[in-house]
Amino acid sequence: MKSYGLEKIKSFWDRKPCGTMGEIPPVIDLSYFNRISRRRYCLEPFIKECAEFEIHKGEKILEVGCGVGTDGVEFAKAGANYTAIDVSEQSLILAEKNFELNDLRGKFVLGSAENMPFKDGEFDFIYSWGVIHHTPNIDKAISEIHRVLKPGGKMVIMIYHWPSLVCFQIWLVYSLLKARPFSSIRKLMAEHHESPGTQVYAAGEAKKLFKDFRDVKIKTIVTPYDARFGRNKFLPRFFQKLIPPSLGFFMVIEGKT
Repeated sequence: MKSYGLEKIKSFWDRKPCGTMGEIPPVIDLSYFNRISRRRYCLEPFIKECAEFEIHKGEKILEVGCGVGTDGVEFAKAGANYTAIDVSEQSLILAEKNFELNDLRGKFVLGSAENMPFKDGEFDFIYSWGVIHHTPNIDKAISEIHRVLKPGGKMVIMIYHWPSLVCFQIWLVYSLLKARPFSSIRKLMAEHHESPGTQVYAAGEAKKLFKDFRDVKIKTIVTPYDARFGRNKFLPRFFQKLIPPSLGFFMVIEGKT
């Protein structure tokens, strides 16, 4: 499959920082970030259960890929010592503004998950929600996460899952309806879902990716994106409950060093 360079991925997220859908007003105030936050936690209420924002008070935490800092604000409000790294400069500018408007402190670093400028064992907790499947070398990113997490530290990482209904939607639109029914799901996701080169993984593949961590737990989550009938048109939440978790688009991996 075609390899996608980091510059193309960076360019995409500079144009569309996570949560903004590419809509960045000339004047940014707190209400802008509040709208992004409300939408995020309305569509993905399970984030709060997975991240457990409130239990990290006093911990030194790292978010790998912070977007506009929506989850970071929740960690900082709960008293965490928050650091973020992101490849997108525009995302970091917005994240810093978000923290400033919320009167919060955080450290924001421009850089790649594949080569993080942090010391070995620097962080108590590492969190990354829907990010490292975008980096060209996910093995290197996971190795770096393991390196900068302290012994006994915990990580929570979400990556995209296959098989899932979102992947089926991509196949339906870009393969079946275009009379190319045998197109590879992985190739289609890389070419048509979010930034260039987006990757998806089966649970067995995730186990191998995170083999250096201990007490690894993997679960898949059905999302509104699995139950939609248009780009931003979602079926009632009731329909999500009818979908087996094994077909959910989000795969959450927890583990310790």
